[in-house]
Amino acid sequence: MKKHLPKLIAFLSSFAPALAAKIALKMFATPTRIPRPESEMAVYGTSKKYLLSNGIAAFEWGNPTAPLVMLIHGWNGRGTQIGAFSPRLVELGFRVVALDGPGHGISPDGPNKMTNPGHYAKFIIDAQKELAPEGAHAVIAHSFGGGCSVLAAKRGFKVKGMVLVGTPNFYERVVTFFGKSFGLNDKGLEHFFALVTKVAGLKPSELITGEIGNTLNLPCLVVHDKDDNAVAIAAGESIHQQWKGSKILITEGLGHRRILKDPKVIAEVCDFIKAIP
Repeated sequence: MKKHLPKLIAFLSSFAPALAAKIALKMFATPTRIPRPESEMAVYGTSKKYLLSNGIAAFEWGNPTAPLVMLIHGWNGRGTQIGAFSPRLVELGFRVVALDGPGHGISPDGPNKMTNPGHYAKFIIDAQKELAPEGAHAVIAHSFGGGCSVLAAKRGFKVKGMVLVGTPNFYERVVTFFGKSFGLNDKGLEHFFALVTKVAGLKPSELITGEIGNTLNLPCLVVHDKDDNAVAIAAGESIHQQWKGSKILITEGLGHRRILKDPKVIAEVCDFIKAIP
């Protein structure tokens, strides 16, 4: 049934654009839970596992009293997807906590099984308040999680520095791309944008990662691969250009996910985090 929905949405868009947009939103904002692969089992096995007060799944490594580094995954990901950073961070004296976001991994669903940047940003803020009320030392965030972490920092997430890996810059472009891929016409897109604005608590045009980041006065390392086929390298480059004082690490041949396990990337990211005052 799911594979036929884009055709249904395109059909409805011609005479019932509001209904078509509502169905498109459900598809757009509902993550898919992907089982933890064998490649993450080793780091998963070494973690301390527990639930936050709201049911969010946490995976922890290191000294529980050390400065906190949070690991925030992207759409359809899991906390342990970024777990390869944990051994080196622990060696450097950090406490590391990876989280399964709402509707991902083994964490509870979001409202109506959906999530969005505003909701995801609140999950990050709530987690930081519970894990380290005084604030986190750093966050390593991937893809969708990167933009949401920046939005969270704008809304009260206490953190001293950020690492954004394979992160989109212009959320409006993401919304437009998916709306058109679902077959929405101009009127359907108008309704779709209105729905996204309502549930996320901000217009898609207002979520520009680099511009928001530039207002935060935080050190940031942008990490992006030239061969990322999920989020083009231009996104990382534009975040870096807009975020004055940020640094950028450009890799090649690692794509959107292998970059999270590359030894050289891990070393450079951890050195950056260690240097955050």
